[in-house]
Amino acid sequence: MRSLLVIFSLALFLNSAQIDNSLFENKNNPKFYEDLEKKIEESSKKQEFSQEIINTQKVNLKRLRELISKDINIEKFDNSYFANKDINIDTYFEATLTLAKTQIKIDTQNSLLGDVQNKLIFLKKSIEDIIEQDKQNLLTYQLQYAYYRTQKSNIEQRVKELKKIEDRYEKSLFEFISKIKSFDINKLVKDLEDINKKIKKLIEDKTAYEIELEKENIEENSKNILLFANKIEAKNVQIQEQIQKSLDILFKQSIFFIKNQNEKELIKVYTLKENLFSELLLKDKKQYEKVDEFIKSLAKKHLGNTKLFLSNSIYQSQDILKQIWGYITSPIFVYNEQAITLFSLIKAILLIVFGFVIGVIYKKWLANIAKKWPNMSQMSLKLSSNVGFYIIVIITFMIAMSSLGIDMSSISLIAGALSIGIGFGLQTVVSNLIAGVILMFERTIRIGDIIEINDLLKGTVTDIRIRSTTIKTFDNIDIVVPNSSFIQNNVINWTLEDPSRRLHIPFGVAYGTKIEKVKEVVLEELENSDLKYVKNNDDKKPEIRLENMNTSSVDLELLVWIKANDKLQPNSLRSDFLILIYNALYKHDIEIPFPQLDLHIKKEKNQAV
Repeated sequence: MRSLLVIFSLALFLNSAQIDNSLFENKNNPKFYEDLEKKIEESSKKQEFSQEIINTQKVNLKRLRELISKDINIEKFDNSYFANKDINIDTYFEATLTLAKTQIKIDTQNSLLGDVQNKLIFLKKSIEDIIEQDKQNLLTYQLQYAYYRTQKSNIEQRVKELKKIEDRYEKSLFEFISKIKSFDINKLVKDLEDINKKIKKLIEDKTAYEIELEKENIEENSKNILLFANKIEAKNVQIQEQIQKSLDILFKQSIFFIKNQNEKELIKVYTLKENLFSELLLKDKKQYEKVDEFIKSLAKKHLGNTKLFLSNSIYQSQDILKQIWGYITSPIFVYNEQAITLFSLIKAILLIVFGFVIGVIYKKWLANIAKKWPNMSQMSLKLSSNVGFYIIVIITFMIAMSSLGIDMSSISLIAGALSIGIGFGLQTVVSNLIAGVILMFERTIRIGDIIEINDLLKGTVTDIRIRSTTIKTFDNIDIVVPNSSFIQNNVINWTLEDPSRRLHIPFGVAYGTKIEKVKEVVLEELENSDLKYVKNNDDKKPEIRLENMNTSSVDLELLVWIKANDKLQPNSLRSDFLILIYNALYKHDIEIPFPQLDLHIKKEKNQAV
């Protein structure tokens, strides 16, 4: 069954268009794109395509060339934050914000990369599944694919450079936390109290404006409605500014407590920060979330996970779980334009293992049934066991592939196309395909086996394919045999279970010859010869048998065992054994008879003597 799936997929592959890698692999070769532009112009003159299609091709080619020629601009690492041996808390926090901005840029680029990845998947499917009527748009699809593939490469390069900057910021921030100048923590506390008072006052003003706005809405005074709506929006902006200032102070306090290894006060700041996070608007939230992530990693490095866990096990446990989940759900690599994560791999592997386990349980269940029903056909039981096992494994394998994002729905389309093909005369081809699958499952014929189909077709199996099998004869001639021949005809496999084979070498001696002497002579000469045969096996020793007493000779037969592969050597052929027998008989003056007739003449009684 799995072999059929491979063949179906191969047939679909051969009937589809392929991605033109040269469109994005020749970015350093301007002449390649100039030649392509000329080809488009020539097709326009020859009117091979409509002008609309030609214009689309030109636009996509121009866009691709502009993208290829465009430089990747990456901002540089700002070393001014760490120019002095001692830095103040404000400078350190500004560097932390810069790190957060860099991380946001990385996330943005990764998000763009995901969008580009989806477009590449769509375009690749459009190219590979293109139909004949749509092939006039093939070049357009290829140019679009090359554009997004180049864009993907640029984004990956940009992310790579940004990550280097991110690593430098993190390394510097970890190093310089111990070099922060001393400052008055009480001043930060007082500033935070003042900000909280301002926020409270702003919220009161905002509430008053909302009451007035509600009143104006009832009275439908459009002029005052707009006025109060603007005032409310202004208060919202001011509130957000004060919340950000509060977060700035809380983060600075966190840095101070980390520097001084005061994990208890740090946890209290965490609690206040979490409450403020819920009031922060989404557009301002991302940067502070990144800062928060860095502060947590900074705390783990300088305080240790044990202290933080003992101080606040709930926060720490959630953070650990988030980190583990983020690790197993992050992409490991991209296969066939599909991002593969550790979680998806583990899930797919577990599904496949689950299928094998269920298959084994199924086979054991059938074995138990066989014990209860001894009269059941063992062949039917074995067939049901194997077929059921493979069906279970294949189903779970397909489910596992689907969980990885690999589309298996095209199999039904292939099966439909195959059924139509059978109706148009592909029965013989399908018969050979199915026979190939049977041979692969049964393994009654394997590569390297010496087989014999008839007197004219003998040789070694050199290759087994899904439709045919190649046999190399002893005359070194390759013969391709359809697989159905092995299913429909009797086949002799000399090496299926045991590679040894017994040769029958007939010969004859004259009447009056002692049979014991013939045996002694021939076997002695055989033992002293260099012919290849099975010697050190009590069950397969050479022997000579009396087969017949013919009219002209006593017919004997030499039985000798040889390895199947040895018969390919010249000195192991039947003729060599006959030569040895002939020379042995001749050497010891044992007569080799030829057909003869004794003539007896009867005399008449009255004939003179």
